[in-house]
Amino acid sequence: MESLGLLEVALIVASSVGGAALIVALGWAIPRFAKARSSQSPANAAPAFLFDGDILADVTLDAQRMLKGSPAHLTEKQAVTNLFQERFPTLSYVMSHIGYGDVETIHAADGGDTSLRIEDVDGKTRVTLLGAVAQDNQSLGETAAHDNLTRELEFLRTLVDTSPHLMWTQDASGKLLWANAAYMQVSDLHSQDSDQARQSWPQQAVFPDLHLDVGDSPAKARRASVSFPNETPQKWFDVTTQKVGNDAAHFASDANAAVVAEQSKIKAMQTSGRLFGNLSTGLAIFDQKRRLTMFNPALTDLTRLKPEFLTGRPTLDMFLDALRESRVLPEPKNYGSWRDQFTALETAAREGTYCENWDSIDGQTFRVTGKPYADQSFVFLFDDITAEVALTRRFRTDIETGQGVMDALPDAIAVFSANSTLLMSNKAYKDLWDSDHDGSMHSHQLRGEIVNWQKRSAAAPAWGDLRTYIGTPEKTGPWIDHLILDDGRHVQCEAKGINGRSTMITFKLEIDKKMAPVIHKLTLSDPSLQQRKS
Repeated sequence: MESLGLLEVALIVASSVGGAALIVALGWAIPRFAKARSSQSPANAAPAFLFDGDILADVTLDAQRMLKGSPAHLTEKQAVTNLFQERFPTLSYVMSHIGYGDVETIHAADGGDTSLRIEDVDGKTRVTLLGAVAQDNQSLGETAAHDNLTRELEFLRTLVDTSPHLMWTQDASGKLLWANAAYMQVSDLHSQDSDQARQSWPQQAVFPDLHLDVGDSPAKARRASVSFPNETPQKWFDVTTQKVGNDAAHFASDANAAVVAEQSKIKAMQTSGRLFGNLSTGLAIFDQKRRLTMFNPALTDLTRLKPEFLTGRPTLDMFLDALRESRVLPEPKNYGSWRDQFTALETAAREGTYCENWDSIDGQTFRVTGKPYADQSFVFLFDDITAEVALTRRFRTDIETGQGVMDALPDAIAVFSANSTLLMSNKAYKDLWDSDHDGSMHSHQLRGEIVNWQKRSAAAPAWGDLRTYIGTPEKTGPWIDHLILDDGRHVQCEAKGINGRSTMITFKLEIDKKMAPVIHKLTLSDPSLQQRKS
């Protein structure tokens, strides 16, 4: 009868005695790398790992002990290279470049008496740890594993003690159990007698009450401050607490910069609030997330939005919707493009190109301007320009009325400024001189007008005298002369100074009563042409 294997014997025993618990125990005891067959080798044999590609195909018992406790996220090959990474940093490279049938030996980087032999065995890679025979009845693998744990422990201790973050643990009663160097430094400053504090273990925790609200929930974060008895300023820390068994583990990082920044921001906002509170311009400042962060009282007065709504930090869409409901934001012609208008408005505000006049239904007019900031926030400025618009409209009406009055006068009138620019003229002036402008909206100079006058009149020295009179700053009285047009009509030209150092020139036709019918007939169109047209 063939001998039974160990696993077969175990299964027979389990089935015969109803040993379900034994089977579970065997399953629990299977190591993480159970799929790699463990070689039956002496306890003091050199630890060896056999890889088929990236898969650990075989491993000695001593090597398997060395892999115990490897990080769970590592693969089998990564676990082995991580195990020897510090002493044999080129292991990963040599394993990936070993040739068929080659043998390579890597010596420890720290100068120790151990080495690694990497060899190709029928396409598989075997890694063997070589060195002196273990002492104190420990195998070479156990000694190597112990050395790795010792180095890792020393590294973690150094890491914790050189960390700028405070770390400490407290029991359920608040007693300090352990602390790192950063915590001890703060404890020394916190103690009334710093010399005595450096010589003994702190009797009182720096943050005594943090352990009281530690529950089974995930880590809890809060901000706490520490006051010092000397002139050292108060310090702030962001503390994270995690329950570990019945104790509480705490981790604190310096939060002074964040606190100072927040306090500065609050002071700046308070200062800005006081400054903006006296402005007549409405301000609405939105942050990067398009939420209202600041506004002034003028905004509520102009838009009639309630302070309760504005203090709730509405988004830009909510803000514009509220303006629409209050009839401040004008309705678009196409209601379906309302949201598109919101998007375009926001984009223009961020680019600093938005400036529009909003006419509300109650007759108010607002000039709304969008201004961007460097941190991608932006502000809307609301200016009530109702009075300005009304004044502009009134001026435009007065100008149009004045132009209408001048056009109704029979005499041709032209007004020139002190720098000889034509300011305004009437319809009679255009008809008399056949001008190619309307006399009110275009800029014309005196020189060009005189050239036109000379073309349509007989030669006379009056034009030079008129030019001299207009250029005189102080005019003592009117200037009057008579001209003859090219059609034989006589014109009286009168120039006189008016307000603002301007000059008004009036051209008045002179008609002799006896010659009036003749001149009237001469100025009419040809009768035969009129008959032909009819």
